[in-house]
Amino acid sequence: MNLENPSQENVSYMLNEITVKLKMVNASVFENLTLEAIHYDSLLDIYTLIHRKNNISMREMQLFAEELSTIRK
Repeated sequence: MNLENPSQENVSYMLNEITVKLKMVNASVFENLTLEAIHYDSLLDIYTLIHRKNNISMREMQLFAEELSTIRK
């Protein structure tokens, strides 16, 4: 999967992976989030950072969750 190309499928994939990795309880806030409604590059940056980390501290989880709130246009 080439995440460099913006698509709805890539948005859904990255959001799913992020919510699983961060163990987000309230993942429903990202349901029905469309490609047109977000800053794709910001989402890709967050996904890349999270994907590279083996262990994520509670503080990092909180910071990533806060950063995710900024991806909406």
